[in-house]
Amino acid sequence: MLKRVIILLVLSSILLALVLVKDHTSAPVSDSISKNQSSSKYTTVEYKITKIKGNKYYGNSEDGTDIIFSSKNILSGDKIQVHDVVICYFEKNNLGSGLVKVEKK
Repeated sequence: MLKRVIILLVLSSILLALVLVKDHTSAPVSDSISKNQSSSKYTTVEYKITKIKGNKYYGNSEDGTDIIFSSKNILSGDKIQVHDVVICYFEKNNLGSGLVKVEKK
C-alpha cells in the first residue's frame, strides 16, 4: 500500500510539473496581439504646412487641429516648404506636449 501511495505522489508531481512547463511556454493569442499593438511607441498625425516663419512651422490636419513646431523637431533633414504634408510622431500617451519628431511625407 505504501508503494502505491509513493508511486501516485511521484506521478502526480510529474504531471503537475509538465502542466506548469506547458503553461509557461505557450502564449495565448490575445497576449501576442496586445504585444504587437503596444510595440508601436508613437502616435502619428499628418499635417499640411500652412506657414513658415523663421524656424517655426505652422500646420493643419484634416480634422482641423493646428500644430506649431520648430525646426529642431525635423530629424530627416528634408527641406519642408509651405503646402508640404508632414508626419508628426507623438509619444503614445502624451499628444499635447510629446512631439518626438517630424518627417516629410
